[in-house]
Amino acid sequence: MKYRPRNSDGTFGEPVETPGHTEGLPVEIQVLYETITHMDAEMSAMREEYRKMHEQLTGKITELEAEVQALKGGGQ
Repeated sequence: MKYRPRNSDGTFGEPVETPGHTEGLPVEIQVLYETITHMDAEMSAMREEYRKMHEQLTGKITELEAEVQALKGGGQ
């Protein structure tokens, strides 16, 4: 039987063989497992997308704050 261990970042790793197990999981559990694995991959991709968006927005906020300070005459 194979299972997918969690990586250090919380996502599922590659399937590895479970020592001592020769029978597979029931079909219902296998389907649930595959669904969870798929959803985990989607959530990881979304997390990365949101992280990038956060970085972009933070950069834009910093630029706008600097522009406001320049318009105010450098904080005078």
